[in-house]
Amino acid sequence: MDLDLSDCDLRGSCFKEARFGRARFRAARLEGCRFQQALLWGADLSSAQASDSLWHEADLSGSRLQEADFSGALLHRACLRGVVAAGSRWRNTRLVEADFRSGLDQLTDLGRADFQGADLSFALLQGAQLHGADLRGACLYGTDLRNADLQEADLRGCDLRDCSLDGTCLEGARLDRAELGDAG
Repeated sequence: MDLDLSDCDLRGSCFKEARFGRARFRAARLEGCRFQQALLWGADLSSAQASDSLWHEADLSGSRLQEADFSGALLHRACLRGVVAAGSRWRNTRLVEADFRSGLDQLTDLGRADFQGADLSFALLQGAQLHGADLRGACLYGTDLRNADLQEADLRGCDLRDCSLDGTCLEGARLDRAELGDAG
């Protein structure tokens, strides 16, 4: 049986290098938790409150993150391949070198996600679904956005220098004040 920690208050807990494959954390309180190098593949973190938490090099591949709040969290080099995270919040989150590419059997869904002020420098987002995402003021320096769906996304004030945008759908996207530099 899979571990069910739904609705639990785990604020400030340390789960460094823990293994939570397919565990349920629905609507759990995870603020300030430490999940460095933890394995949470296929976990359900829908509606989890994980602001200011630490996920350095954690593996969340194939996890469900709809409506989850990771505002102010640190997810440096985290593996988020094939996550289903529509409507999630990532405001001011550090996602440097995060891997959001699609998994073998699951496309990455970040539709309507809120990435305002997030640092996605050198992140891998090729093929990701970001339809209607809010990326205002985000740093996307060196990010791989090839073949990503950014239709109707808000990219106002973004740093898009040195981004890979080949095949990216930008139909209806807002790019006012975006710094494009050598994006292409």
